[in-house]
Amino acid sequence: MRLPAISLFATLIATGTMLNPAHADQIKIATDATFPPFESVDASGKVVGYDIELMEAICEAAKLDCNIFNAAWDGMIPGLIDGKYDALISQLTVTDKRRQVIAFSDIYSHPTFRFVAKKGAGLDITPEGLAGKVIAVQTGTPMDAYVTAHFRQATIKRYDSGSAPYLELSAGRADLHISYQAQIIHSFLKSDSGKDFELVGPQLTGKDAKEFGEGVAIAINKKNVALVEEINKGLAAVRESGKLDALNAKYFGE
Repeated sequence: MRLPAISLFATLIATGTMLNPAHADQIKIATDATFPPFESVDASGKVVGYDIELMEAICEAAKLDCNIFNAAWDGMIPGLIDGKYDALISQLTVTDKRRQVIAFSDIYSHPTFRFVAKKGAGLDITPEGLAGKVIAVQTGTPMDAYVTAHFRQATIKRYDSGSAPYLELSAGRADLHISYQAQIIHSFLKSDSGKDFELVGPQLTGKDAKEFGEGVAIAINKKNVALVEEINKGLAAVRESGKLDALNAKYFGE
């Protein structure tokens, strides 16, 4: 039987389920856990990584009840727009195109992007130099947008996960991959499978190409202005406490 509105409100207060009236329900936060060391799934099936620890710290500081879970990359932004998720944390770069459909928290990092290729390949990292070469990227990412716009003479292979391009590179089915420099170093070059590969070409940021965006932030449904404010408060507290610097040192050193 459905309780009258006043009785239901009183019941919720009495049972303690409205400790945070602005967010009585658990905050559903999706991540694409195929992008270590930012987000991945460990041997026990738990979602772990830099972004995960950061989001947990933000939720703790903002006193939000958060559930962070793995989701398919290609469905994350549509799911946020449709209300399936409340927020996304997955090294999402802020771009004008994305701002049209979703909201963002304050920026928490400014990544550098690089190409990676076989050692000694002697590749000329220019549109003309990579003509006919195979570039592997994760679909729907700033890296995908960048190579699509600037390397039209290359063959671009797109993959749903952030780890698949490395498999293609290792197997010789791709000549290059482009991603976050920190991600390439700490998830690939430092592994056995990456020992024969190296960073190539210039360091790239949003100042070099608009496709790389303004920086990395947490994505939130545009209608949920209150959640944007609360996440920003939590992020500010994490930054001021030194936890953000500690996370950077833990995962990336200097």
